[in-house]
Amino acid sequence: MMGARTRGRLGGRFWRRLRLVLIALGAALALTACADEHPLDTLTEAGPDAQEINDLFFPVLGVAIVVFFLVQGAIIYMVMRYRVRRREAAAAAADSDSDDFYGDEDYPEQVHGNLRLELAWTIIPTILLAVISVFTLISIVELNEVTAAEDDLRVTVVGQQWWWEFQYHLDGDTSTPPDIVTANELVMPVRQQVPLEITSRDVIHSFWIPQLNGKRDAVPGRTHPWVIEANEPGRYMGQCTEFCGLSHAYMRMYAVVLEPAEWEEWVQGQMVDAAPLQPGEPGYDGQEVFLANCANCHVVNGVTDVDLDDQLDGMDDYAGGNTITSALVAGAAPNLTHLASRTTFAGSIFELYEDRAERIPYLEVAVRGDLNRGDLEAWIRDAPDRKANDADGARGMTAFPGLTEGEIDALVEYLMTLR
Repeated sequence: MMGARTRGRLGGRFWRRLRLVLIALGAALALTACADEHPLDTLTEAGPDAQEINDLFFPVLGVAIVVFFLVQGAIIYMVMRYRVRRREAAAAAADSDSDDFYGDEDYPEQVHGNLRLELAWTIIPTILLAVISVFTLISIVELNEVTAAEDDLRVTVVGQQWWWEFQYHLDGDTSTPPDIVTANELVMPVRQQVPLEITSRDVIHSFWIPQLNGKRDAVPGRTHPWVIEANEPGRYMGQCTEFCGLSHAYMRMYAVVLEPAEWEEWVQGQMVDAAPLQPGEPGYDGQEVFLANCANCHVVNGVTDVDLDDQLDGMDDYAGGNTITSALVAGAAPNLTHLASRTTFAGSIFELYEDRAERIPYLEVAVRGDLNRGDLEAWIRDAPDRKANDADGARGMTAFPGLTEGEIDALVEYLMTLR
């Protein structure tokens, strides 16, 4: 039979362990709040769709908190009200040879079936859930509402292990070749709804920029409509939220929101193809390295010939059944025609310039930015070492151990001409 002293020691251990658990949970919560300069901020909305989500979320959260404390309060009350106190247990143990310290008269009244209580805890949650469901359905309808005209900008979003591609259709016709193709950064005008058509080249991904809207799956062979809009210019981080393999956690993206005049300037610059460099021009040697090692996958409009059909690559390569857009394991790689005008690379896990985009206007980063040469050269040299992938299975960039340091330097110089 367990003595009172032994039970006291066990009780002390329990409370000490409980305190340790609570401290560990508090530390874990504090660590999860730590983030870099671009957190996945779900509570600070920057667009009307994110505002709609938060307008639903916070009232539901309030109801959930009230229910939580009511339930937990009832549990704590019953535990405290009917707990076995140590002194009473010790006295009962001293007076009894039985393992049952108490007689029937010492137990609380046993109640089975209380019609009023059962009706209350059935009807009240049902009403709460019904009300929440109605407001949820209203929010879902509003989040899917497209106010943009049919001939306004539309963007096809293509997920691929492990980066995002954005194909811009300035006339709104997604059945024709895009006008612009970028990677990892969705550049868009402020205060304008941009309809998206989200799909995938390989496995299921999920597109999420929390400050602008909720999540929408990217599924191979299917296209899911979505919309996105921002109230203020800025740079908003996003993340793939459907587990998609080795580098799922490093499949990021940014929405870069510009004023209308800046957006028009960006569009005009992006629609200009790169011009092949001639011998003696700055970057020519790097161009030759690029064509010999990178052009099997990467497209530079006006320079490369990925399909080896004796025609330089252009936007027609992104239409119909071309392998750049539709192969299950695409072997496709980011279009680099205007790489230097972007601020990130490698699925947006590395900054292309040491100066973050917030410190330099987006349209000026290629001129004023301090190149992050160390990460860029390390990525070219051995991409799988910087970001886990399956290059042999056409999922991710391969390493180039055969390139000399001089060739890598020349290649970087060429890439920085792609503005």
